[in-house]
Amino acid sequence: MLTIFYGDDKNNLDYEAHKVINLHRDAPIAHLYFDDNHQEIIDDVSQTSLFESDKVYFIHDASFLASSKVNDVNLLKKLQDIGGTIYLFLETKKTINVDKEITIKKVPKFVKSSKHALINTILLVNKFKFVNNALQEKFESLLADDPFLVEGELHKLFLASENHVINEANLEQVIDDSTELNVFKLTNYLLSNDKKSLVKLYDSLIALKYQPTELIQIMASQLFTMKLLKQALMEGYSISRIETELKIPKYVQFVNRDVLNGISMTKLDQIINDFTLLDYNLKHNLINPYQGLKLTLVK
Repeated sequence: MLTIFYGDDKNNLDYEAHKVINLHRDAPIAHLYFDDNHQEIIDDVSQTSLFESDKVYFIHDASFLASSKVNDVNLLKKLQDIGGTIYLFLETKKTINVDKEITIKKVPKFVKSSKHALINTILLVNKFKFVNNALQEKFESLLADDPFLVEGELHKLFLASENHVINEANLEQVIDDSTELNVFKLTNYLLSNDKKSLVKLYDSLIALKYQPTELIQIMASQLFTMKLLKQALMEGYSISRIETELKIPKYVQFVNRDVLNGISMTKLDQIINDFTLLDYNLKHNLINPYQGLKLTLVK
């Protein structure tokens, strides 16, 4: 069985893959990527299918589907002949024309109405509900149009609520927790130079109506804490001593050790200096706060 998903909303296309992968979580899964080597994909699928007939294949970035070249067309035919369960994902604005025996699904853009529909679906599947419609509308207004964010925030609410009913207190608790946690993630993505995750989370936070000045203040505080922790680790402080003398909780130490081991004190100082300069420019109206913070994060 061949199923093709395509669309020009990369994030929603990834979420569609995430949903399909969950459907097959009990089966052995192979992830393949198109890199102009047609035979490698064929060999991978053919060889493993001899031993694991129930294996599920995910072929990502399947650009050959939008091509009219003979080799590209033949690759799809060969995949059909092999059989088994194969999913192909393609980001394109083009219409894909394939054999009628192949299932093809266009993944639309994730917009406000998509968010509303996804929230209702997740609530229904998990048998949860908001205490009233107004609270659900408030929750929706706080979220960016991002399916991964919607799913993650809903599951936090499920954990916070009782009797499968989400109330105002649950929502406030999750929102408060999410602010520090998401900016904490933002700081870690910055220190580990994960620019893709960094930009995605930054855009989500801005869409959630966080102000750049607010994010800068929280991140600056976190960066100074990271510098303090880095210095303590370099000087051989024990976990208990760091917690007692520097007031840095153990869980903060644990989650940051790997990140700090991968960054030099010089680089950390440079990042802090960049934030200091950004703060000065913002206070003197020398730079747009949204563009300024984003440029500082990705430079």
